[in-house]
Amino acid sequence: MFKILPLFVLAVVVACCHALPVEPEREPVAILKSETNKRVDGSYDSVYESADGTKRHEEASVVDEGTDEEALEVKGSYKYINDLGEEVEVFYTAGKNGFVPYGSIINPEITAVAEAAKDLPKPVKAQKLDH
Repeated sequence: MFKILPLFVLAVVVACCHALPVEPEREPVAILKSETNKRVDGSYDSVYESADGTKRHEEASVVDEGTDEEALEVKGSYKYINDLGEEVEVFYTAGKNGFVPYGSIINPEITAVAEAAKDLPKPVKAQKLDH
């Protein structure tokens, strides 16, 4: 009985593996450009482009440098071709006021809410009390 159990388990594993869907092998996509430039102050710019139409561009700059509010403000975009063959492009900003996306596939209500949230009062940082 116990000698048959490992063979049964092996047969079940083989059957399960055989039933898994197999995706067709995809051709590698050539990278046409990939460049990132980092600066001493923490700012940077980055560009990426591949042969299938995918592109990404991002720039970050330091704001309020040297203060407690110092942060990176990022502006960027990415573009790709979706499964329907349509070009999709998304633009965004990100920083101490949050992430705000906009583009053809981004619901305008999401963009509006994110944009409005930038104007909300910022939480007050807890202050250390000396006792």
